[in-house]
Amino acid sequence: MRRLFSTLALIVLISSPLTHSKETITWVKWKLAPEYIDIGEYAGKGYLDKFLVYVTERMPEYDHDIKFLTLNSLDRAWDLGHTCSLHLWLGYWPQKIIYSNPYGFTPRFGIVTKSDSALALELGVRKSVSLHYLLNNTDYKLGILPFYFRGSENSRYPLLKDIIRPHLMTDKVRQFTNSRNEMSVNYLVNDRADYVVRMRITHYSELVIEDIPDNYRFFLIEEGMNYKKVASACSNTVFGKKVIKRINSFIDDDFYMTYLRLRQEWDKDNVLFEKTYNRYFIDNIPNEKVTN
Repeated sequence: MRRLFSTLALIVLISSPLTHSKETITWVKWKLAPEYIDIGEYAGKGYLDKFLVYVTERMPEYDHDIKFLTLNSLDRAWDLGHTCSLHLWLGYWPQKIIYSNPYGFTPRFGIVTKSDSALALELGVRKSVSLHYLLNNTDYKLGILPFYFRGSENSRYPLLKDIIRPHLMTDKVRQFTNSRNEMSVNYLVNDRADYVVRMRITHYSELVIEDIPDNYRFFLIEEGMNYKKVASACSNTVFGKKVIKRINSFIDDDFYMTYLRLRQEWDKDNVLFEKTYNRYFIDNIPNEKVTN
């Protein structure tokens, strides 16, 4: 009997949560297709949805808790000490977070207007346009997300902020708030805006996800041609530093190529981005246009 109790006690000890507990990383997502998609036919099929699965599978020593937060709520979440983001521009929350080695960068911004708009007719067959020219020399109305993240001086348009900021208090710039954290072609109807600033990948993914006819023109913006680096980020704590060190340990060519492949599923035929990415991250060729 004594041996039986000893055996049972050993089993309880071995199976105790205290002996098997893992530290938990809270991964933050936000509503921004096609990075993260939370509802509908494509829910969980965003390129960062899939990339987060790839990353967490390489970190089985941790439990992984995944939550959707607004970007404004993320400011407070860093203080919890165990918060991480898979994909964040460098330079934000410098006192609160620590970054991994960069593994990607954002593409150039562009504008979108209706194919039959006066602006599209004026631009004709051009592939790019100067945002400085549009804001200073025309009366077309620009639609953007709120220029600053609430409660901070972080701009949603870091490479374009010096061009847009002087016009914020005029009728040439209209700021729109929505839960999707992105602009939409819907803002181009009913004279709400003549053109909107967005990335190619977000524009064309909206057409796919919402099954919208492509009655629009996309033009690259000639200013802000730099590619702004992105990396993983965690709370600037002992725990966060440990997680970032772990992520850095497996950023390799497979990591780079997996990220690129998943991203390009939503940005098909963006040859320029893919070529620039491969030359910089795979071939290690310096590029002055890739900046922090």
